[in-house]
Amino acid sequence: MSQVILISDNEVINSLYEVNLRAYVATNVTIKKNLSAARDLIEQSPNIDAVICFRELNNKDNVIDKFHEYLTSKSLSIPVIVLGTPNVPLGNSIVISNKYDIKGLLQAMAKILEISAKDMADRVVPDYFPVPLKLFSQIEQSHCEIFYRNEKENFEFEYYMIIEKDTPVSELLQKYIDEGVEHLYLLAEERLRFINKASAVVVSELDREDLTLEERTEITQQGMGIVAEEIFNNPEISEEIANISKACIDSVSTICEQIPKIKGLLEMLIESKAGYVYKHSVLSTYISNQIIKNISWGSAEQQNKVAFALFFHDIYLVPIYQKHPNTESEEDLLFNPDVTDEDKETVLAHANLAGELVKTFPKCPMGADMIITQHHGMTSGRGFAVNFKDDISPLTKIIIIAEDVCSSILNSSSDSEPGKIKVNKSAIADNLLEKYRSHSYKKVIEAFRESKL
Repeated sequence: MSQVILISDNEVINSLYEVNLRAYVATNVTIKKNLSAARDLIEQSPNIDAVICFRELNNKDNVIDKFHEYLTSKSLSIPVIVLGTPNVPLGNSIVISNKYDIKGLLQAMAKILEISAKDMADRVVPDYFPVPLKLFSQIEQSHCEIFYRNEKENFEFEYYMIIEKDTPVSELLQKYIDEGVEHLYLLAEERLRFINKASAVVVSELDREDLTLEERTEITQQGMGIVAEEIFNNPEISEEIANISKACIDSVSTICEQIPKIKGLLEMLIESKAGYVYKHSVLSTYISNQIIKNISWGSAEQQNKVAFALFFHDIYLVPIYQKHPNTESEEDLLFNPDVTDEDKETVLAHANLAGELVKTFPKCPMGADMIITQHHGMTSGRGFAVNFKDDISPLTKIIIIAEDVCSSILNSSSDSEPGKIKVNKSAIADNLLEKYRSHSYKKVIEAFRESKL
């Protein structure tokens, strides 16, 4: 197994990085709180494949550059991965500009180790997977059995189940915390779902005041992925998933408020390589907000309701788009021969499925389920309207127009260079008036034309 040193003093975040590196790129992680401790370990064991640290480490005296000088003096070519863009350029380091971009870190490690996705898929995984004890503190209830390992002779081990499936964990873990146990174990096939559940700890970082917009959008996108994965396993919203969803919905609203111009929002979403559902939801929320501001009955309450609806409206499509990353519309999915019949059925019914889902959301905003169900112009929530009628709610009409605008903008800007994205609001509005003939839709379109993008 490859060896990595992670330098950080955030114990819970450290555990999340550790478990991801072990699960996806078969890397053992040793955590040190500073570079001095990392140097001491390298002196004892120089066979280290990489050193990972956060940008904050370089805030004083260019510490990371000095660490490179140390490696050079020892004739060691150990790659250094810096999470977050430092204040000064670091020519010798691999920089992951967004420190919450766990996927980017895994890709960087895979490149360093020269392993492919096929290599990882073919890797033989031991029956039991170790998880740092501190990471268990991030979940209220275990979705699977948890084991304790007892060492026998000749480096052999016995595993004992200590926590049953669907059991609250906090009180049961205290004994092992008091004893200083560092790791407990899961059956290997449960490791990826556990990582998804534990990743909710990253969402708690949304409360940080020093969060950049790029970091916020990465965390919020991860939060949407966590919600989608949990819904796939249990089509009912728990209190835990509701809290993650609320944090992400509030974060989307913050993003829309802090970026006053749509071109800036587009550039950030494109540069972040956000998934289609997330990118589409954020942009549609921004456009809906601008329309609501120009509707006589519009209010902050309506904006919040639309933000809620747009977070959930395509949630069932997230795993399907992940399997087919080159598709960027429901139509693409339906006519793609590689998409299974089961997934195509989900595409056809996703509005109805999401509408039913949010009925289980604690204190769901009134009428949000209907808005979600109707967001493709079909009162049943199944299929896609060709002729858009008046038998749907006013807020749904705003979402329909906002989504159409969003699609037009994303299609026209997909090949644009940064700084050269153009949004022709008048041309988009004219095209919409050709498509939507009803007077009620025309009022929404005119509100869009008057908006300040």
